[in-house]
Amino acid sequence: MTISYTGLRTRDDSGLIATGEARPLLSWHPVGARAYTVEAAADAAFDEVIASLTTERTFDVPLPGPALASREVRWWRVRAVGEEEWSEPCRVEAALLEAGDWTARPVTVPAAPDAVPLLRREFALPQGILSARLYVTALGLHQTWINGALVSEDLLEPGWTEYRDRLLYATYDVTGLLAEGRNAIGAAVADGWYRGPLGWFGRSAWYGDRTALLAQLEVETVDGCVVVGTDETWRGGTGAVASAGLYAGCTTDLRNEPRGWREPGFDDRDWAAATTLDLPAGLEHRSMPAVRAVRTWPVEVVADGRLRLDTGQNLAGYLRVTATGPAGAEITVRHAEVLDDQGELHTAPLRSAASVDRYTLDGGRAVLEPVFTFHGFRYAEITADPEVRIDGVEAVAISSDLRRTGRFSCSDERVNRLYDNVIWSQMDNFVSIPTDCPQRDERLGWTGDIQVFAPTACRNSDARSFLRNWLRDLAIAQYPDGKMPHVVPDILGDLGDWGSGSTGWGDAAVGVPWALYEAYGDLETLRDQYASMRAWVDWGASRLDADRVWSAGFHFGDWLDPGAPSGDPARAAVPTPFTATAYLSHSARLLARIAGLLGRAEDADHYGALGDAIADAAWKHLGNKAIETQTGCAMALRFRIAPDDERHAVGERLAALVRARGGRIGTGFLGTPLILHALTETGHHEEAYLLLMNERCPGWLHQVGQGATTVWERWDAIGEDGRIHGGDMDGGGPMLSFNHYAYGAVADWLYATVAGLSPAAPGWSAVSFAPVPGGGLTWASAEMDTPIGRAAIRWETGDGSFSAEVEVPPGATATVTLPPGDWSSLRLNGRTLQIAPVLDLGPGVHRIALSSSRS
Repeated sequence: MTISYTGLRTRDDSGLIATGEARPLLSWHPVGARAYTVEAAADAAFDEVIASLTTERTFDVPLPGPALASREVRWWRVRAVGEEEWSEPCRVEAALLEAGDWTARPVTVPAAPDAVPLLRREFALPQGILSARLYVTALGLHQTWINGALVSEDLLEPGWTEYRDRLLYATYDVTGLLAEGRNAIGAAVADGWYRGPLGWFGRSAWYGDRTALLAQLEVETVDGCVVVGTDETWRGGTGAVASAGLYAGCTTDLRNEPRGWREPGFDDRDWAAATTLDLPAGLEHRSMPAVRAVRTWPVEVVADGRLRLDTGQNLAGYLRVTATGPAGAEITVRHAEVLDDQGELHTAPLRSAASVDRYTLDGGRAVLEPVFTFHGFRYAEITADPEVRIDGVEAVAISSDLRRTGRFSCSDERVNRLYDNVIWSQMDNFVSIPTDCPQRDERLGWTGDIQVFAPTACRNSDARSFLRNWLRDLAIAQYPDGKMPHVVPDILGDLGDWGSGSTGWGDAAVGVPWALYEAYGDLETLRDQYASMRAWVDWGASRLDADRVWSAGFHFGDWLDPGAPSGDPARAAVPTPFTATAYLSHSARLLARIAGLLGRAEDADHYGALGDAIADAAWKHLGNKAIETQTGCAMALRFRIAPDDERHAVGERLAALVRARGGRIGTGFLGTPLILHALTETGHHEEAYLLLMNERCPGWLHQVGQGATTVWERWDAIGEDGRIHGGDMDGGGPMLSFNHYAYGAVADWLYATVAGLSPAAPGWSAVSFAPVPGGGLTWASAEMDTPIGRAAIRWETGDGSFSAEVEVPPGATATVTLPPGDWSSLRLNGRTLQIAPVLDLGPGVHRIALSSSRS
C-alpha cells in the first residue's frame, strides 16, 4: 500500500526560501502509525545522512542533527516505523543567524519629511551564476528591484515590530533576476510605521528621523561568492512618489520618475552619496506570512459629474485605477467606509487620516496604484481633470497572507453573511500586526481586541506564526514591573497610567498563548511567553485591595457596552472592579494550568490558589451586582467565579436577562465572546439562539440588516433608523469604525455550537462534535484544517429526524454528543445502535442518523 504523507512543513510559516530558526520544528499529518522516523541529510538524494530520530509526535518535532549554521541547507523526510516508503524530501535553509554574518550596513540619504527616496547600486557578476540570496529590510518600508524586476510581491515590508529591539528581515531567492556582466539593485524607502505619524495625537518619528535600507546580496558562482551590500558606494535620489503615509495616502507624479533608474546603465552621478548607519539591534528573520494583495476584483464606476463607486465590500487595501490622459493631468481618489444620508463619503470617522491618493500623469495610459499605504474603505470617489478617461478600476484587498483553515455555513444566509463579515474583519485587521481597525488614525495593536478574538482567529486561519510574532513584541513592550501596555507595539507609553495596565487588555499576555496552545498544541509558545505571563499576573496581584478586589487604576472594562454613554464607552453596566478581578482570577488559573504543563509544580499550586482566592473575593464582594448584567453572569459562569452550587441560578438569571431584552445583546468587548457559550453550557440554547437571531439594535443581525460587510466597533454604529452614530468621545474626536473584529468572536460559537465542531484536546488530537440545532436552522456545516488533518461536520434536521456526517482526522479520536431531543433510534454507519448520549469514534468519515418516535 502506498502511504501518502501530507502537511509536511516547518513551524516557520513565512513562505520565504530560508528560516531564521537554527533548530527548525517539523510537522506532518499522521498516517495512523504509532511512531515515525525522521531523517535529515545534506542532499536531496539522502546520500549523506546527518542524523535521524524516532518519535511518536507528528507536530513540532526538532530537525535531527546539530543546529543549523547560517546559510546551511538540510533536507528532511519522514516515514512510519515499519514502513519502507519515505515522504517526499523537504528542504530547509538557514538565513543569516548571527549579527556577524552581516557585512552590509543600513544606508540613508538626506530627504525631506514624508519623502520617499530611491537608492541604487550597480555591480558586475562573472559567468557561472549558481544561486543568489537577497537578505533585506529597512528602517521604514521598502520595495526592492533587481534589474528592473521586483524581488517580491510582498507589501509593507518589513512590517511593524518594536523596532528599537527587534527588526525583521526577509530572504529572497533572486537567482533568476541576475545576469552575467552588469546588474543593478535599487529600492524605494518610505516612512511607514518607523518614521510616519502614528496614533491620534499627531506625533511622527517614533523610532528615528532617518529612513534607511539594509540589503545584502550573496551570489554563488562557479568561482566563489560575490557579496553586494548596502554601503557608502550606494547613491540616492527621488522619483515619482513624492510622499506616502499609512494614514495620509500616496502622492505620485509620474513625470518625476527617472527612466531606467532600476536597471544597469543609468546615470546616477547627480544623485547623492549614501551614508551608513549602525547595524540595527535585534535583526530577526521574518517567520510569518507577509502582507500581500489577497483578493482583487473589478469595480463599476458611476459617473454623475464625479466618479463614485461601491466596491461591495469594506476592505483594507486600495484601488488600482487604469487611466488615460495628457501629461500633467491629475487624479484624486478619496475613501470612506460608509456614505452619509446625502450619499456623500462619510469621512469624519477617519479623523486625521486623510486616506487620499493623488496622481499626476506623464501622458498616455497608466495603471495607478498607491505604494506604502492602505485604506479602510468600501466607497470611493475619483475626481480627475476633464481630459482624463478612467478605463477601469479594481479593488485590491491586502492582509497578512495567512492560510485559511476554518469554514462555516448554514441554512440562514443572514448568519452566513455575519460569518463572512468576521472573516473579512480578521483579514482587514491582520496587517502585519493584529489591529483594532484599518481606516482611522489608529490601526494599533490593541491587546484587548486580540485577547478576546484569538480563539476565533485560530479557527479561521493558521494564525500561529502571526500571533507568535506579535507576542514577542508584547513581551518586549511589557514594563519591567510586569504591567502591560494597551497597544503592541507600544506608542502609548507617554500617556502615563492611561496607556497601560487594564485587565482584559493586559490579559492578552496569558490568553493569546493559551489560544495557540488549544488550537495547535503549541507548548513552545507557552515556554517562550511564560515569564511575561507570570509578570503580568504578579503585577495584577500587587494591585489588589486588602479584600483581593481590583478596584484601583484605569480599566477599559466591558468596553462599548451598548448601554454605556456615547462619550464614555468604559462606563459599562457591569461593575468594572468585577471584570478586573474576574479577569485576573481567570488569568491566574490559566497560568496555573500552564505551569503544570511546563512541569512547574510550585508555580501551578501558587497560581491555582491565587486564582481561586481572587474568584472567591470577586463573588463575595461584587457578585450580587455583577449578575444583574449579561456580562457579569457570562463572566461568572465562563471564568468559574460563581461557586458550583450557584451556577444553575446564575445561568437562569442570564437567560432571564436575555429574554427581558427580547434577545438584544447587552455586552461589550469583554462580555460578548462569553455570553453565547455561557448560555449553552447551562442548557439555555433557546436564549442563545434568541441573541444570535435578533435583528434589532443592538445585535449581530442588526448589523447585517444594515448592509454591514464587516463587524462594527459600536453595536449602534448605524441605528435602526439608518442614522450613523456620531462616534462622540468626551474630550476627543469621533470613535466610529465599521471594521473591528472584537464582536466577531461570535464565530467561535458558530463553529463549536451551531455546527458543533471544536477541539477536545490541544492541537485537535481529540475532536468534539456537539451540534445544537436551533434558531430555525435546518442544516449547518463546518470544517477545519487542523494540525493533524481535516475535521468536519455537516448536519441536517427536520420532521423529528437528525442526520450528520462527521470526519475525524487521522490519528485522532472523537466524541459525538447527540443533540437535545427525544430520540428513539440511532444508526451509525448504517448499523443500529442503542441510544447513548455520547458516541466514541475513530479516524475516518462516519454517518449518524437519529429519529424520534414522532417522525
